[in-house]
Amino acid sequence: MLTNTQVLVALTLAIVPALLAFRLGKTLYS
Repeated sequence: MLTNTQVLVALTLAIVPALLAFRLGKTLYS
């Protein structure tokens, strides 16, 4: 079983790079 902390860490590690890539893409292609 995963603890709530482990779930939050996993979500953060998944979401942060995606958000950074999205913002970088918008900056490059705008």
